[in-house]
Amino acid sequence: MGFKYVLIPCSASDDMQELEYYEDVDDLTKDSFRSFVEKYFSNLGQAADRGVLLEQLKERTGVNLQEEAASGGMSGEALNQLLSATSVEIFCVMLPTKDTGFSGVSVYCDDKGVAKGLEENPRAGGLVQACGYPGQTFRGDIFIGKIFDDNEDEWRRCDLTLKECNSDSDIARMTRKQRENRCSGDLSSLAGKMGVKNPAKITPDTMQGEAPKGETEQYRWHQTDDEVEVTFKQDGLQKGDKKVVKVVFARQRLKVEVKGEVLIDSALCGQTQTDECTWTLSEGVLQVTLSKANAENWSTLTKS
Repeated sequence: MGFKYVLIPCSASDDMQELEYYEDVDDLTKDSFRSFVEKYFSNLGQAADRGVLLEQLKERTGVNLQEEAASGGMSGEALNQLLSATSVEIFCVMLPTKDTGFSGVSVYCDDKGVAKGLEENPRAGGLVQACGYPGQTFRGDIFIGKIFDDNEDEWRRCDLTLKECNSDSDIARMTRKQRENRCSGDLSSLAGKMGVKNPAKITPDTMQGEAPKGETEQYRWHQTDDEVEVTFKQDGLQKGDKKVVKVVFARQRLKVEVKGEVLIDSALCGQTQTDECTWTLSEGVLQVTLSKANAENWSTLTKS
């Protein structure tokens, strides 16, 4: 019964812990482990800086919510509920593919880490960087868990041990290999089988340097020399919804539709290699990966 997972405390003086969850979780729509993690962060009781949160939301949505509330466009109660809500940021480290035995690994962190002024977690950041995500950092305590997902019928949480959480582990090795080959063969096949595929966020920033990136109410995007990753967060979106997700890749255009709602239908800032573009769905997060035709930074995701 249950499964093992790992806690990496933010404080380097506190030992990393291999813990055991009390029950099996084999239904993504009834994921009590995620609720458990949310409760953990909520119970820590750190206060978030309201001004920082408002500024972050403005950057993400393009809307000044404080002005909206002042003008009556949004109730003060609704704004307070939005700012006080606790949620988990999920960063998908290793995607479940045939090469990984259909095992996937994700990091779970407090999505208000910056606003709460939490310290960076050097061990968690170092581990994920060793897996092929240069520059990736996290704040506060971090949980790491593993799932089995055959991309068709079976999904369940499974054991992740403390021994696996190091830069020399099979997980780190497989993830580095997956990252190196993520634009070719296997991941294209995965996209075809799954239809779509987080981290979280969870897809947090994985770029080197200061390449342009951005966020809107519908999506967040960032880039490397070779790819542009666009992550959509849709409440209630589950793995089984792949049949109602439509993604259309064109040389310089992207259209994404979920359950009849168009999330994006725009000309792109740069050109792509359409046969190497993929989309995947996991843990309620839809991620689109665009393969750049040229190794140049895009100033924006879409043309105005």
